[in-house]
Amino acid sequence: MKYMKRTLAMLALLATGLTTNGQTVDTAAQIVDHYVELLGNDRWPADSLLVMTTVITSPGSTDTFVMKRWFMPPQMQRVEVRLGKTLQTGFCSNGKDIFRMYRYRWRQWRDTSSLAYYENFIGYDFRGPLYNWRAQGAELTYKGLSSVLGHNEMKSVKVVVPRQYARYYFFEPSGLMSVVVETDEISEEPPHKVPHTEWKFIHEYLPVGNSLLPSKESFMRDGKLTVMETTAHFEPADNTIFSK
Repeated sequence: MKYMKRTLAMLALLATGLTTNGQTVDTAAQIVDHYVELLGNDRWPADSLLVMTTVITSPGSTDTFVMKRWFMPPQMQRVEVRLGKTLQTGFCSNGKDIFRMYRYRWRQWRDTSSLAYYENFIGYDFRGPLYNWRAQGAELTYKGLSSVLGHNEMKSVKVVVPRQYARYYFFEPSGLMSVVVETDEISEEPPHKVPHTEWKFIHEYLPVGNSLLPSKESFMRDGKLTVMETTAHFEPADNTIFSK
């Protein structure tokens, strides 16, 4: 029910458009940088392995996907998405010279370039697309205040990244981001098909160490609602899983 209520609120937002005013106290960059600072993605301990498990379901479907992610600073990441015991999608990198991907149709891990790796990995990075917005060449525009999900002062920022769909991000008064609306606008033709997510909600954040992780999320893609619930914990540091 809670997901349905937010879905209806999202549809109302899309129907009425943004409600803005002329008070632009913060710049778009300040809003986004404050959000990134609140998440604390630069505060993960270097001597520990962050392990995240996400259960992915869709109302009306009996399929349950499980995504497991491992991370060690600064850029070591591994992702495995499984349906039952079968690996569907995978990414693995030590952030230096190992960049590997797995696809179910391949039935194997394959080495790839760093460019191809990160273009495909962006949707799986737990830090989110705003984490390194400057390095992506993103253009940020503050669009004013909006009334969304019962909040009358949600700050809206439009983000345009080359070869990705333009998005509107909505930030609560606390500074945390809770809504993303993806438009049909794309700045450059990508070399491959880019998944189009109509909208996404972050319902809750989970404190992990000195940082925050989105723990309950839902999104709409191709008219299909998907719900994600994430738990996380630390384990002893282990570099070997990023080279297998």
